[in-house]
Order: sequence, then C-alpha cells, then structure tokens
Amino acid sequence: MIVVEDLVKCYGTSDKRSVDGVSFEIAEGEVFAFLGPNGAGKSTTAKILTTLMAPTSGRASVAGFDVMEESRKVRECIGYVAQNTGIDFFMTGRENLTLIAHLYHLKGAELKERVDTMLDYFSLTEVADQMCAGYSGGMQRKLDIATALLHRPKVLFLDEPTLGLDAQSRIDLWDYVRRLNAEFGVTVFLTTHYLDEADKLADRVGIIDDGQLQIVGTPSELKDTLKGDSIALSFDGDDTEKARPLLEHADFAKEVLTEDDSLRIYVDNGGATIASLIGLLSDNDIQVKSVTLARPTLDDVFIKFTGKSMDKVEEKVDPWWSQWSGGGGNDEHTEWKGNKWVNSDGSAKDQAAFDEWAATEGVADAIAEDERKAADAADKTADATTDDSATDSDDAADEDTATSEVNVSESDTTDDNKPAPGGDTGWSGNEWVNADGSPKDPEAMAEWLKGGESADADSKDKEGAR
Repeated sequence: MIVVEDLVKCYGTSDKRSVDGVSFEIAEGEVFAFLGPNGAGKSTTAKILTTLMAPTSGRASVAGFDVMEESRKVRECIGYVAQNTGIDFFMTGRENLTLIAHLYHLKGAELKERVDTMLDYFSLTEVADQMCAGYSGGMQRKLDIATALLHRPKVLFLDEPTLGLDAQSRIDLWDYVRRLNAEFGVTVFLTTHYLDEADKLADRVGIIDDGQLQIVGTPSELKDTLKGDSIALSFDGDDTEKARPLLEHADFAKEVLTEDDSLRIYVDNGGATIASLIGLLSDNDIQVKSVTLARPTLDDVFIKFTGKSMDKVEEKVDPWWSQWSGGGGNDEHTEWKGNKWVNSDGSAKDQAAFDEWAATEGVADAIAEDERKAADAADKTADATTDDSATDSDDAADEDTATSEVNVSESDTTDDNKPAPGGDTGWSGNEWVNADGSPKDPEAMAEWLKGGESADADSKDKEGAR
C-alpha cells in the first residue's frame, strides 16, 4: 500500500537531512507506527507521503500512485490528520463536517448520511450542534479524524493523534483506530512518540532518529532483540563511568547501555542477578542510587538504537486559542512564530534564517507585497504631514484631534465596522481573556469574530450604559 525508497529531505539550501535515506514498505490493511522523538523526521516523512511536501530525492508511492507524479490521485485515496487540529473552533461539529464534505464534492442525501454516520461513529451526535471551542481535547481529536474519513479513504495518516490528550481520551482514541482498521480495512500510518501507543496499536513499528530509520519490525520482534531481563541502575556523580566497564566484563551481563547518568544491563535472570550485581559494585566503592527490574520494553529497544529514552521526551502542545495570543508551533522547520524566531515586538531574531524559511515555504512574495504596502502607507503619511505643516496652527490642532478620533474608532472596530467586544480594549483586554491568554467566553468571542448580531447588541448595551 505504501512504498518508500531512499527518501531524502533537506530544507532550503541546508545540507542537513531531516529525512536521510529512509526506505520501508507498508502492506494493505496494516497499522504501521513511526516511532521517534520530536524532530526525528516523522512528520516530514508523513507530509511527503501526503503530497504536502516535495522530497529532495528518492521516491514514494501510496496506494500504487507516485506522490510526486500522481499527487491528485494520492490525495483522493488518503485521509490526513495533522499534529495541529484543522477544525474551525467557531463552528459546530456538524458545520465542520459539512464544510469538509462539500470540499470532497459530496452533495444532498449522501452528504447528510456521511456526516450523520461520522457523528454517530465517534459518539459526537449529542454535541454535534455545539460550538467546537467548547469541546474537550479528545472530542476535538475525534472530530479531526472524522473529517479525514468522510470520503472513505484507503489510507489514514495520523500524525501524533493523541498528543496532549489525557490518559482516558488516548485509550478511547486507540479503540476507534482499532475499529477503523478491523471493520473497514483502513491502512493506518501512525506517527507517535508514545511507546505504549505503538506497542498496543501497531502491527509493525519503525524507529526513526535524526532522520534515519534505525529498525523495522513487530513490537515483539523488536523486544526480542534484547534477550533477558532489564535492570536499570542510577548513580551519583561520576559513578556511572566507573560502573560501566565493571558491568561490561561481568559474566552475567549480556549487554550494557548508557542513558544519561544511568545504566541498563540485560541479563538472563534479573531476580537472581541483582544480588551479585550490587555486590560487585559495592566491592568497588560504587554506590547505587536506585535499581529497577523489568522485562524488555520498546523503550529499551529505543535506547539500544538511539542512545536515549523516549520516556524523557517532552512534546510541546499549544492550546487551540494560542494562535490569537502569540503561541508558537511545534514544527521547527515550517513555523515562523514563537521566541525561537521572533522578538517580543515581532521582529525576526535571525533575518537570514527567516529569509531562507520564507523562500522555502513560498511566502517571500507575500512578505514583499506586505512591505510594499507598508512603504506606500508611510509615504502617504509623510505627504499628509507635509500638507498639515502648511496650514495655520489652529487648523493643525483640529486635524490632530480628528486624526486621533479616527485612530481610536478604527482600533475599536473590525474590518466591517462592527464594534469589538470589550469596549476600548477589543479582544485582548482582561474582559475577554484570562492571564494565560485563554478566552473567558469562547461563544461571545466567536459571535464577535463572525460579526454576529449578538456582538452588535452587546456593544450597544455597553454604549448605552456609558
């Protein structure tokens, strides 16, 4: 169903490979988990396979269609759920599904039937006509997946589908993925950094790190590469370096792996070995802080092939409203926002890097157009200032007063001259947002953004009170 051959992706003019010679195949009806930390190349690979990004070299095909030469046919047979939700928070669940259904050219009774089916399948019927801003994270994610299934795709791409969800929501979403695969035969390409997710859902797992595919196999096959029990040891100071050579030469040790300030040693019988292990270290004046005995897990496999533990990986999740309050993104290659790229005033910290990003993403022309408009506006302001200086002082004072009134008026209205809620502060004052930037009243805010009648009425009431 999916074939990837020597896939390479470099961003801009950089020689660094975000995806470095990746090759694998996924069979029809298989659930394949792409496991790796943030920045490993998971999302980049998914974007290439979904035709959202062109590879630097190599080739890939989905459902028998080349992603570069037959991109439209690929898009017809896939569904894609990105890391960041694609739903409109100021529409209802039903409205979101209906909008996407129209984009897939569904009409009439068929459109209604598909929308109702998805709402029922994901247990969203009761909240179908409620605004999505009030949905929980799990409900929003289920709606995301529902929009990707409206056209009944052969392949479903899920990019970090449970990122930021609570434990119960994650388990619920796993059940839906299993049902989709079992009941409809949908092939699932799942990118994740959650080990338990890959272990429980996937038929096979591919581990990627620093753009390179390390190993592919079933969860059991990957764990079997580490024979025996796993003993994790932590130490103080430089005792880790002292302990490693002792353990590597011990008769009971099959393999020793280093992870930050701790060691993992693999043995045939962990329970019988611990006493000998502690005795060996104690005889050499090495104090052990903690000892943990366990059967090999996917985390042990990941440590073996990457030298780091997935349990210590942290992914940043921005709330849905962060795009209006200065929040950043997770994808370091494509997002020009957040402290990494801009100063507090919005200026670029690294102009050269920003210019490279703009050229790569195809937004350089739009930026140039914005700069041209800003320059024209500045010229007009300069001309107006020159004209003002030619008038007498009384006229100049009147003009300044009028200009001030115009500026105040413009700041308190939207583009269609509808008043913004919150009076003089607009949608940035304490009346509409909490200290962390989250909206206090999403529905009222939505009405304002839509230019609804309720926003007008609210504004008139406030004006009357004043």
